Amino acid sequence: MIRVYLTFILILFTLNGCLSLKSPFSSRSAIEIKEGYLSLKSININLDKQMPLTQKVSTNEIKIASATVFAAQNGKNLVTEIEFIFKSFQIPEGLPAIARVYSDIDYNPKTKEFKLVRITTPEIRFLKENLLEYVTPQQRKFIPDTIILKLYTLVLHKSKRELGSMKSFSIKEGKIKILFR
Repeated sequence: MIRVYLTFILILFTLNGCLSLKSPFSSRSAIEIKEGYLSLKSININLDKQMPLTQKVSTNEIKIASATVFAAQNGKNLVTEIEFIFKSFQIPEGLPAIARVYSDIDYNPKTKEFKLVRITTPEIRFLKENLLEYVTPQQRKFIPDTIILKLYTLVLHKSKRELGSMKSFSIKEGKIKILFR
């Protein structure tokens, strides 16, 4: 009878030890994602949901109405085209404009978000050139700085899974191929 109890206790300890072990499939290191794809279409849908973005400082205001991401011709960068309106005391009705920036994409494992990084200075084209005389030199500096600042806040995609850090990316046929470390 004592052997039965000892065997039973030994089996319980063995099962208890097995049950407390983590499954190798739930561990992050067991299944690591080494590459993934993001579509430019889904990124642009996410950007539309975050619009409009507004930044107001004193009497100057920039309202970004839309941002659209494309692949650069080299396939190694992103091009973001922004439509915005600049308003000031001198231009209360607003000065519509289009800006274009080049950037890269990066993933933050802590927030699980893909965002734009290394954004270049915007190439800005104002649509009402007759109002350009009312834009001061300080405002000409405020406009690109504000656009860059707002673009850094945009979330291109939020991942459901925690991924590793990004190694590189390339763009082909409307899809961004991302390699992780």
